[in-house]
Amino acid sequence: MTDKTTANYVIHGAGGIGCVVAARLAQAGQRVSLIARGDHLLALQQKGLQVHGDTSGKWKLPAAAHANDLNIDEHTIILLTMKTDDTFKAVEQHQEIYRDLPIICFQNGVTNEAWLTKRNFLTYGCTVMVGAGITEPGVVRHSGGKMLEIGSWPSGVDNLCLRITKDLQLSGMEANVDENIENGKWGKLVRNLSNAYLALTDLSVQEASCLQEDRFFIADVNEEAANVTEAAGLFVRSIGKRNLREQIDHLRTGGVWPARPPVTETNRSYPSTWQDLKAKRGSVEVDHFNGAIVRLGEIHGVETPLNRVLRDLCRDAASRLLDPGTETCESLRNAAKNTDRGARGGT
Repeated sequence: MTDKTTANYVIHGAGGIGCVVAARLAQAGQRVSLIARGDHLLALQQKGLQVHGDTSGKWKLPAAAHANDLNIDEHTIILLTMKTDDTFKAVEQHQEIYRDLPIICFQNGVTNEAWLTKRNFLTYGCTVMVGAGITEPGVVRHSGGKMLEIGSWPSGVDNLCLRITKDLQLSGMEANVDENIENGKWGKLVRNLSNAYLALTDLSVQEASCLQEDRFFIADVNEEAANVTEAAGLFVRSIGKRNLREQIDHLRTGGVWPARPPVTETNRSYPSTWQDLKAKRGSVEVDHFNGAIVRLGEIHGVETPLNRVLRDLCRDAASRLLDPGTETCESLRNAAKNTDRGARGGT
């Protein structure tokens, strides 16, 4: 693909984040089509895509349940924007079409890239700092964030990375290439370890660090991750000026922190795990975040009771179709203590 060739972007898993990216690319004049399902797909086909918030407008884009019903050519680039657990079946259903096409993974965590690479797909990673969600079928709210970092998996940058980044920049996204995308995605994985906590305690992103007890809990969760990743010899590149250990120390600063910006009904946002519980979807991605830390801890002999409890209780809440807010900071700490004693053979 040359710079003079218009890319053909297929957004597979066109939920909140996928639709924001699709809208931006379409607004910039790129060819864009969507793969979605259920009532959301029906609304996209009948009424088009509507986005409000930090991205605003309406777009009528080709939308289908399968790529067979879209225009796929040699200039097609697949952006996988569904949840991690939905990736495997989706790719298997499309493997004949996607086998020789570049696939960019927009999911949090590192499971998708590892799975695709093992099966010899042309794999790229994308670290995503975008907040968005479906408010009703065909309608998406972009609550904040425009940052996307793209690189070849597990490291390196090629001409395709540069081309996609340029297209995203022209669409108004804050896009950059990343020479070591695996390190960046491990950093985002750690950042997402708090998603289960926010879902179980019913906290918005803006409220998560206001109270000391919440902030200290998140710091302790991140400390387990720091211990585990260091034991595994992994480099976790944090987003922002602080490294992971510095961020943990920062979160342990005492007192009440004001929400910045002040929380309003228009800017209040919730992580995707909270959204999954609220929508009663029956599953959450926490096994690819907190679960990844637990499994690494088991391999390297590092205890991870807080991440284990977050993983187990959040999966349980999802399977039982419970609303956000079933736990408190205190109840989670107590559960983690009981888990740790059980692992040690205590009573």
